[in-house]
Amino acid sequence: MRSAIVTGATGFVGAHLVRELVSRGVEVTALCREGSAGLSRLPGGVRVAYGLEVLPRADAFYHLAWESASGQGRADAALQARNAELALRALERAAESGCGKFTALGTVYEKLSPQVRASDSFGGSDFYILSKEYAHAAADKLARKLGVAFTWCTVCHPFGRYVKREQMLASVIDKLRGGASVEFGPGTAYYDIVAAEDLARGMCLAGKIDAARREYYIGSGAPRTLRRYLEETSRILGGDGRIVFGARPDDGLRFEREWFDIEPLRRDAGYAPEVGFEEMVRAAAFTFRQASR
Repeated sequence: MRSAIVTGATGFVGAHLVRELVSRGVEVTALCREGSAGLSRLPGGVRVAYGLEVLPRADAFYHLAWESASGQGRADAALQARNAELALRALERAAESGCGKFTALGTVYEKLSPQVRASDSFGGSDFYILSKEYAHAAADKLARKLGVAFTWCTVCHPFGRYVKREQMLASVIDKLRGGASVEFGPGTAYYDIVAAEDLARGMCLAGKIDAARREYYIGSGAPRTLRRYLEETSRILGGDGRIVFGARPDDGLRFEREWFDIEPLRRDAGYAPEVGFEEMVRAAAFTFRQASR
């Protein structure tokens, strides 16, 4: 791979992917919104473009743009539907521009769709989950129609530099640092938190290989219950803040541990996570502490 186009390039994960590609000698065109506040995150030598209408020819296309992948915007049905529509439009433009490979970032939350559809209640992430599932299935079929090599990467909970403080782990770290209590449900479901650098490395690898497999999970390789993650976070940070389990009702959604299997990407592309959980937590706490000064 000598050249690549990246949408969502100034976002949390996108900025890490751009740096990973550049470090591998790939010529990157970053697709951004005009006036994006994250342009300073891009390394030197990256070409910046706005919109999908005029694209350079590239070997690969990485689609990461997805508005409100965290926070209250997940509950906005129209917004999440537009995100799915954008993914399909990006795939069409990639094909028209002659890109040989289209790689997109999804979420393991898609696998919760049957549980969401079966529920009589409404959860704040329902439209996000359903739109991601639709984008994945529709893009897979569209890629077959267009004759484009296609890979969909999924992740559970990426974390690292540039993460929004509204994201779950970032919010927990921020509150515990301030000595506050944080309320959760039982926290017994399995979860997987991966460093953004490792996710970027995994996406780069997935976008380079020519394999029959069209979906890869990218994670830490060591999933555990959410309760264990949170207890470890509290231990690392110390201080007076504490986590109260069982203070909120159980949302009923269940991840299966086998959803977090990184072995296919390890086998096909040599993926191996490098950043440990404690390193992630300490780096975030340091960043938040510096920002508050």
